[in-house]
Amino acid sequence: MPFFVVDDGADSHPKMLRAKNAAVGLWTRVGSYVARQLTDGYVPGEIAAMYGSAPQIRKLVAVRLWHEHGHTCPRCPQPRPGDYYMHDYAESGNPSRAEVQARREKAAEKKRLQRGGAPKRPAAPAPNPLQFDDDEPPADAEDAPPEDVAPPARTPRPAAASIAPDWEPSPDDVHAAQVARADAGRSPLTADQVDAVTRKFVRRQLDDDARAVAWGGRWRQWAESERPEPPTGAGGVVVQFAGRGPAGAPPQSTADQRAAAAFALAAELRAEGNQ
Repeated sequence: MPFFVVDDGADSHPKMLRAKNAAVGLWTRVGSYVARQLTDGYVPGEIAAMYGSAPQIRKLVAVRLWHEHGHTCPRCPQPRPGDYYMHDYAESGNPSRAEVQARREKAAEKKRLQRGGAPKRPAAPAPNPLQFDDDEPPADAEDAPPEDVAPPARTPRPAAASIAPDWEPSPDDVHAAQVARADAGRSPLTADQVDAVTRKFVRRQLDDDARAVAWGGRWRQWAESERPEPPTGAGGVVVQFAGRGPAGAPPQSTADQRAAAAFALAAELRAEGNQ
């Protein structure tokens, strides 16, 4: 965006002092419009009337900050009837319309090259050094060739696969499951129970044809909620047949009871056959 140039000595310039503050305000405001619209110093009459009053316009013309149609200044062009021209607009350091457009085209061309767009065009003429444009790229970067920066390579995500028949949880998985069971008030799993849970887990995943990148998290959820059956044997529930076994003898397991009953029945049959 170009700027309207105001000299650092404008505040005490004789023309400014004679024009007074109101007219100087109009001169500054219209100067901003002229710079933005790239009119090369020409002031449309309707803009002057919209931004200021007739007395302010007359003061600017009287002190020769503006020229109206028919002026005699040899350095400034003639405006159309009803329009005005800002005295010494170009000589005051304001860039011309052509200079601003060339600079913008050069900046756009550089951006296209950096994005890998259209081929480079011939360089535009060097702009006026007395220019004010915050869109102008830094001078030391004008001749720098565009850099081809390769995008960062993405790490491929591992593919999901079926669980291996001999899969086993890691020590961290087992520890995490035991901690979660303790937090939930459940008893920890023994080594045999961990093996049993793992076998059930692997069979279930194979039966379901499940696929995953990693299995530790699923196993932990399975082990956290597992309710293992109580071990059988010495601590099992024993039911004894009525009338079987000698008095005071230790209770027998269910399998022992069935075996004893079979032996007793065979003995009875042999005794009946001998009679």
